[in-house]
Amino acid sequence: MEHTALIEKYFKARETSDEKIFFEIFDNDIEIYNVHFPMYKGRKGVKEYNNDFKKRISQCSFQVINIMEKEMDNKKIILAEWKASLTYRAGVLVGDSTVKKPFTFELRGVNRFDIAQGKITCLRIYHETTTAARLAKENS
Repeated sequence: MEHTALIEKYFKARETSDEKIFFEIFDNDIEIYNVHFPMYKGRKGVKEYNNDFKKRISQCSFQVINIMEKEMDNKKIILAEWKASLTYRAGVLVGDSTVKKPFTFELRGVNRFDIAQGKITCLRIYHETTTAARLAKENS
């Protein structure tokens, strides 16, 4: 699969929480790192990563702004800059606050994808976290 198509497939799966697509595009030993969350590893980690997101977010959309690629150590490294619209569910814990009413906000970030043999072997997700924490507090 072409690398850009692989990245697009990832963001579509993220929007729909489609575990089947994640299993298709992630290596069996995938490592997923995200701010304020434990590292997710392997098939079990993919399920946890997907379920954690679905518990917190009721609706989301992603727009990829820029993609940069580099070859390194026999693998492809891709940085994808994105912005997202996310709606947090009522009842979820965000930082120290429990959300009482749903809220939607825009988030920007960058994902680093390590790709080998057509699969994502490592995913690192970088984004700011203060806006979500502030809005959760305002909506608690």
